[in-house]
Amino acid sequence: MINEKNEQERYTGNMHAEREELQQATRHFIRSLYRTGVSVALLPVNSLPRETHQHFRAAGQEFTRGWAALVREFADSIEEIASDSSRPTHHREDAHTSGEAEEGQE
Repeated sequence: MINEKNEQERYTGNMHAEREELQQATRHFIRSLYRTGVSVALLPVNSLPRETHQHFRAAGQEFTRGWAALVREFADSIEEIASDSSRPTHHREDAHTSGEAEEGQE
């Protein structure tokens, strides 16, 4: 009985180790595919003269920063709209109170 339990724990431990190894290999493979894709996409850019190449990279970085700022501002606007819509409104109470004030003036 103890022998069966030890064997089961060893089997479970091996499965866990294999799963981690598979996850690590998958991450490494995906990272390699990404790097290969980027290298192939930048192949024409890398063949440009050095100054033009640097200018192109700087423009790409500036574009990325601008895009990130735009998305950040958009997210902030949506968050502000969501927080405004979650605030309670008292339109009925305000209308009721103003109606009473108008009746008192007559």
